[in-house]
Amino acid sequence: MDSRDMSPVNHCTAFPVRHPWIALCLCLLLTAACGIGTTQFHNTLDFRFFFSADNPQLRAYETLQSTYGSEEFVFVAIATRDGTDLFTVTNLQALASLTDAAWATPYSLRVDSLTNFPYSRANAEEFLVEDLFDPEQGLSPADLQTRKQFALAEPATLNALIAADSTVAGMRILIQLPGIDRAVETPKVVFFIRELVQRFEQEHPQFKTYLSGQIVVDQAFPESTAGDMNFVWPAFFMVMLLLLGVIFRSAAFVVFTLLTALCAIATGMGALGWTGMKINAAVTVAPIMILTLAIADSVHILTRYRRLRQQGQPKADALHASLQQNAIPVLLTSLFTAAGFLTLHFNDSPPYQALGYIVCAGVMAAWLYAMLLLPALVMLLPHKIKRLTETTTVAPMSAWADWVVRHQKPLFFGGVVVIVAGLLCLPLNRINDDPVKYFGSQQTMRQHMEFVNSHITGLGALNYSIPVETGETLTSPSYLQRLDDFSQWLAQQPHVVHVDSMADIIKRLYQSWNSDDSAFYRLPQQQDTIAQLLLLYEMSLPFGGDLSTLLSHQEGESRVRVTMDNTAGDYHIELDQRAQAWLQQHTAVADQVVSASAPLMFAHIGERSMKGILLGLIGSLFVMGLVLARLFRSTQLGLISLVCNVVPVALAFSVWGLLNGNIDVGLSVTLGIAFGIVVDDTIHFLGKYRHARQVLALDSEAAVRFAFARVGPAIVITSLILVAGFAMLGFSAMNITANTAILTTVTIVIALVVDLLFIPAMLLRFDPSEQRAPTETAHG
Repeated sequence: MDSRDMSPVNHCTAFPVRHPWIALCLCLLLTAACGIGTTQFHNTLDFRFFFSADNPQLRAYETLQSTYGSEEFVFVAIATRDGTDLFTVTNLQALASLTDAAWATPYSLRVDSLTNFPYSRANAEEFLVEDLFDPEQGLSPADLQTRKQFALAEPATLNALIAADSTVAGMRILIQLPGIDRAVETPKVVFFIRELVQRFEQEHPQFKTYLSGQIVVDQAFPESTAGDMNFVWPAFFMVMLLLLGVIFRSAAFVVFTLLTALCAIATGMGALGWTGMKINAAVTVAPIMILTLAIADSVHILTRYRRLRQQGQPKADALHASLQQNAIPVLLTSLFTAAGFLTLHFNDSPPYQALGYIVCAGVMAAWLYAMLLLPALVMLLPHKIKRLTETTTVAPMSAWADWVVRHQKPLFFGGVVVIVAGLLCLPLNRINDDPVKYFGSQQTMRQHMEFVNSHITGLGALNYSIPVETGETLTSPSYLQRLDDFSQWLAQQPHVVHVDSMADIIKRLYQSWNSDDSAFYRLPQQQDTIAQLLLLYEMSLPFGGDLSTLLSHQEGESRVRVTMDNTAGDYHIELDQRAQAWLQQHTAVADQVVSASAPLMFAHIGERSMKGILLGLIGSLFVMGLVLARLFRSTQLGLISLVCNVVPVALAFSVWGLLNGNIDVGLSVTLGIAFGIVVDDTIHFLGKYRHARQVLALDSEAAVRFAFARVGPAIVITSLILVAGFAMLGFSAMNITANTAILTTVTIVIALVVDLLFIPAMLLRFDPSEQRAPTETAHG
């Protein structure tokens, strides 16, 4: 090391080489101090944490809850295993016993099932409301058949509490969690119900039960993530470490890289943990994101270090030279990658905002440890550099560079054609959050939800709270007619399987009041009659059976509940827009109508998040272009860097459009991962090219050869390792993880192709030079 060179870069890079013990101790102290913070996170299972406080769909949902009570429930589908009819005395007695037992569910408010559904009838002396099927009623076969016909014709039960083929029944347990600690409350509810239905199946083996509902889904997320932790995540680490060992042919290099990455992960996670921020399962991918950049930094430094050692330089000199040559590129890569992840601040979902902050801190920690901890480990721990032949190191890159230079024109124009053609596939993507498909098809949660959705009732849901107009009350015939018209319109829409409103109850009561004559299944025209029927009905309902979940006398509004068998987010948005248009045309209070549901909230979050992330990335790319143009002292290189950073990500999403096309809030995070990986390769390649052109005074062709020789191997090694690792994540049982892994893998592969083919072709096309330099110099 030349002590006379006291430039800031030389001074900083020399420190860990000259004082490795000090550097090691400083890094370990920082890791320990930050690492303790990983215990300070507050984990939550509340699905509402996915939404910011000012999210309009969340505000509407909370307004709905404040008016009608809790919207959280567990739905249990009870199916006969052999597909036989449920309407037998034995089966109904079993369902009644399960219904009674479900009242013991922690935090339950009410239990609605086929057996305790309020069945109204009247005679000359009294108006009666009783359970539809009570084991103590001693119903005759004729009575049983009559009530079966009622259940299969009643809008409130059909496709809600009983399937049309009468082989599946439903039970809905309304839950009101205290909200003090949902990480404790949610599993308490779910574990109780799982044990309950397990006992039920053992006692009544003719039945098979299926669970759904937001509370069950909330519990399934951490359980599914824990399942991945047992195989997928360890496989991810092992594959990358094995590849590192095979490529470097050094166990020591694997240890250096692993320790550097682990310290970066602990520091990034812990630094934000000290803030006490809330997190959920979405943040579990943060260590992987930090790991990818930590590995990339280490590979660049170790690859150059190994090459210099093979050329005969002493350990300290080779390490210092590698640090000097990589200091600025690694710093820029880290800064731009951190900026890319900070764009998650513009995501409308708090857990993904937290993810961005954590990864940003981790990326900067990875840079710090790559410049301090990694060289300290290299200096202190014994290791051997096995000599590799020329044909296995420089020769392939030299041959590749020569081939690219010779075919620069077809590579450039061919690349333009491929890029333009690929970008035409971008519109094939659609922002579409479908919570059911967050889970893999082999997961129990997914199978249960799909069974419920296809065999008894839909998992898609919308709610409309419709106020009365001026001069009306909830019992006004005009209000109820408008409510009924809206319900009838909704029932005719594609994929709608069930609509529930107060109008249906009034029509059923009016029919019962008139000796169950079907001609009276309509709305009365006298407000006094409606008010009397409603009062009699509410007074006759048993404990837990009031109408507060459907109407609010205080607010002067009632609810229309819509259930659909299409769970796609874009379908929810489209149906809601058409429903709002209908209300605008047929009511004077359309602007006061509240529409809300958990699926509708998730449907909008992807679109809102993607818009925020795209705006943030555009800003980051613009700043990056200006910085690189200034740093490289070349507007051309700044523009080329922008193109080469955008193209791989855009093409990857084009490929995704061909493969799948659905982009959810989880997949939008891939933009941040991809941005970091692409920027890393681009900056290193352009940095070496610029060094060759402006410092070594090489012509463009020789500069391309120089860049390939210096960073080509590291780019290829990094890409291969990350592709192999993310390919393992593609086996995750969680689609939200597997899809992110697949798209990231595609992005890395495309970025590698762009780096090895299109970037040099662009440089040779737009940065021509007549000057020529000896090939030996280019090989460095």
